[in-house]
Amino acid sequence: MRMKRGLVIKITSLSFLALIIYSFVPVIVLYFQQVPPALSNEAAVKKLAGKTGDRFEFIVMGDNHSGLIFNDSAALKLARRINREDRFRKLPVDFVMIAGDLTLRGSGWDYAIFIKLCSRIKYPVISSLGNHDDDGANAELFKNIAGEAEFSFVNRNSYFIVIDNSAGEITNEQFAWLEEELKKSMPYQHRFVIAHKPPFSPYQQSWYRPELGSWPLSLMKLCERYNVDMIFSGHEHMFKEQTFGKARYITTGGGGMLTHFPRQDGGFLHYVVVRVYGDYCDYEVRKIFPPLWEFLAYYMWKDIFYFLVDAIY
Repeated sequence: MRMKRGLVIKITSLSFLALIIYSFVPVIVLYFQQVPPALSNEAAVKKLAGKTGDRFEFIVMGDNHSGLIFNDSAALKLARRINREDRFRKLPVDFVMIAGDLTLRGSGWDYAIFIKLCSRIKYPVISSLGNHDDDGANAELFKNIAGEAEFSFVNRNSYFIVIDNSAGEITNEQFAWLEEELKKSMPYQHRFVIAHKPPFSPYQQSWYRPELGSWPLSLMKLCERYNVDMIFSGHEHMFKEQTFGKARYITTGGGGMLTHFPRQDGGFLHYVVVRVYGDYCDYEVRKIFPPLWEFLAYYMWKDIFYFLVDAIY
């Protein structure tokens, strides 16, 4: 009896170890992959030309922070799940939008990993600039790889505007450009805005405090005036939806970077699937369990820490 019990424990332990190793393998394979040619935002948008019909999906995530093994392993798992979004063939998935912080520090290594990650996603990837993407001496890498930081594009019945607030504010010149783009968008049924930093703190205990500036209210009033459907941002490594007027503000910063907020408050890995049905649009949040090795190394301890904090205080 003892021998059988010992054998069961041994087989169970070896199986669990095999699962841990298996969860670690994809990121190692990614690192040995050759860097493919980068797909710029302009090239990705061209792939959308000619799509017809007013029912489709697109995917939004933020803060991959490519270049750190924890982030890359999690982002790879998100990419695999994203590639399965069309398996039921309910609505076509047109593209993936990344709401900034593509990289950890904007280095050549970080961008190489990001390009590899994008090559694993079967849909066109369109990227916005985050505050981590132009750090240091490599500030031109984003432009060389992805293109301009501010642009707009049309997909089917929707108008998309990407604005650069990676520096922490939106200038008067940017507001003038944004309003002109919003005027152009009025013939379309839907308007979506992507800005890396949200115009208000999505979490009370966060250090991020944009409410102290003047640009957030101006942005919110402009979006309300022109009937913007959704404003997507990252920066905060969590999920949060807030509604002001008719516009929905969605913070989606769970694209790979280690989340430090409590899970119950939105601190989980995720991406957002936006569904457009003619004149109506909605979304779903896809929560992703981290790779097993990463859960054991970090997320399990994070959950235990917040559980103890809640229990004690």
